[in-house]
Amino acid sequence: MKICIAQTKSEKGKVQENIQNHLRIVENAIKSNSELIIFPELSITNYEPDLAKKLATDIENSIFNPFQELSDNNEITIGIGIPTNSTDGVNISMLIFQPNEKRVVYSKQMLHSDELPYFVCGNAQVILSIKGKKIAIGICYETLQREHFLNANKKGADIYIASVAKPKGGIEKAYKHFPKIAREFKTPILMSNCVGNCDNFIGVGQSAVWNKNGKLIEHLDSENQGILIYDTEIELVKIDQTKIEKGQLFDLEKLFQIYINGKIDLENNGIYQWTDNYPTISIIENDLKKDVLYTLKSNEKIIGAINISEEQEAEYELIKWEFDNSKVLVIHRLVIDPKHQKKGYAQKLMDFAENFAKENNYSSIRLDAYSQNVRVIEFYKKRNYIIRGNVNFPEREYPFHCMEKDIITAYNMRI
Repeated sequence: MKICIAQTKSEKGKVQENIQNHLRIVENAIKSNSELIIFPELSITNYEPDLAKKLATDIENSIFNPFQELSDNNEITIGIGIPTNSTDGVNISMLIFQPNEKRVVYSKQMLHSDELPYFVCGNAQVILSIKGKKIAIGICYETLQREHFLNANKKGADIYIASVAKPKGGIEKAYKHFPKIAREFKTPILMSNCVGNCDNFIGVGQSAVWNKNGKLIEHLDSENQGILIYDTEIELVKIDQTKIEKGQLFDLEKLFQIYINGKIDLENNGIYQWTDNYPTISIIENDLKKDVLYTLKSNEKIIGAINISEEQEAEYELIKWEFDNSKVLVIHRLVIDPKHQKKGYAQKLMDFAENFAKENNYSSIRLDAYSQNVRVIEFYKKRNYIIRGNVNFPEREYPFHCMEKDIITAYNMRI
């Protein structure tokens, strides 16, 4: 069987936003024929004890129906992290969705002392049976307690999965503890950790798989979302991890080829948005020299790019913008290599740009989109970009829509 371990960056308390991110990751796991995917501790709310009571829910909440539908339609078991209500208080739980079965909740049985003011302990171990394998789940602190593993082992666990939210120190302990336990009990151990801000610490990822001999087969990095897919039969791990970073001059040729690929793909679909004079290799080179071009990499291979700056086209002066006297961020030249399109990568670049705008106190984002590129215009409209007017650029038969998004209101609504 194939088990997928997800490494996620969740936003504090933004349940719907995190659910959408989870669903995209589950879709990726499905494409890799995974039969089980496990997310980090409290992944739907982020690890935020102060918010747990407010955000605690129950397993039948309809907001989780999309997970059940994906499970039913694709024969995949899904485990997501969420605080749940119990008769004694709030549990740190994992909601488990199994194909065409009743939902299951596993609640953390052993709490760290820091968690006691906010949570109560669960009282039962869950063992999943998938394709003849018995799989035990543990949540963070308890996974480093020998007693918890022994209990799972007594129940016949063939594989042990740790769903955690750990900072640097916690990961260092895990990387010492899990290989020893795996080797001693001849049991593969998989760990799903988060990245980014959590409560009073930074999650450092490094989600990993150790085989039954305690050998580290593969791991993710410490900063980016991604998935590990472990094949239990051949004991191999496939990595699918993307990251966004500033482009480098030595990548110029690769980047320009992606823009050429994008231009050809557009023209094959009857969209003459880019010309022989735009974008040119000198334009891309200038973007790189100015440090305004960011690249999207999948497993270290560049698959897309986006220009994020304050530079506006002269034609923008003709538009009646709503945020005309404020700090404005502008997006240019978003591209995804055609062979990697329709996988949510454009969403990742736009999420990055909008987070950049929020973190750097921009009031709005502006961009332009070719009026004949209907799919792209709908893409921006769904992200709440509003058409403010039209402009014309040389060598194009049709105008471009100038679009704008209110970043301040958008992020206040998501808090």
